[in-house]
Amino acid sequence: MELTEKEQQARKMVCLPLDGLSTMDAVNERVKELSPVVGLFKIGKESYTRFGPKAVEAVQNGGARVFLDLKYHDIPNTVKGAAKAAAEMQVYMFNVHASGGIKMMEAAVEGANIFSSSPRYVPNIIGVTVLTSLDQEIMNNELRVPGAVEDQLLNLAQNANRAGLDGIVCSAADLHAVRNYLPENFMYVTPGIKGPNTPAGEDQKRVFTPGNAVQDGSSILVIGRAITGPKRPEERVRAGYEVLQDMAKYL
Repeated sequence: MELTEKEQQARKMVCLPLDGLSTMDAVNERVKELSPVVGLFKIGKESYTRFGPKAVEAVQNGGARVFLDLKYHDIPNTVKGAAKAAAEMQVYMFNVHASGGIKMMEAAVEGANIFSSSPRYVPNIIGVTVLTSLDQEIMNNELRVPGAVEDQLLNLAQNANRAGLDGIVCSAADLHAVRNYLPENFMYVTPGIKGPNTPAGEDQKRVFTPGNAVQDGSSILVIGRAITGPKRPEERVRAGYEVLQDMAKYL
């Protein structure tokens, strides 16, 4: 499959989760199958718990980049050590919960910068703000956090920026509420993306199409079931290609 220049740019922005796979062979097959349309693979709690660093190595050996999605949230010293370990694996990006506070996020930055090699490599660190599975009713009534989702998101995003993080995780639907208050080069990692012709997961409350997300300023789009939902490999690749086409309209 030959991609246009804009589709190649879009490919670098697409991040595919590797959850739901039960063997390393399946991980390797998924990376090989979808690398033509996916530039970044997300290794989350499920896949890392099952396979450990081997999952990271599998993606890197396949020539792709890794988003280590473990959402560190602990006392600063513990997060500092975890960040150092993530940097040692040379992942492209990892995340922490912004709700852990500025000192905890600063510890993550410090830990990631402890690791050095030749050449020096420091991953991007992203702050998780308000999960896309939450809406205002859940946030206000279950979590007892008052106010609008956008207000809480902006508060956490500004704290992440003060702590020296590279960006945040948020819904593409919330970008309008934060972009004007953050640096121009700040990164926005947006889950809850549905395909142009396929749905997002039922647990996602606030979703956007790939093209809409790019248009509103998303840097990295986390797209799972919209690509992996079809049963046949060629259908999954086609779904990924349709995502790139939709994104390319706005690049």
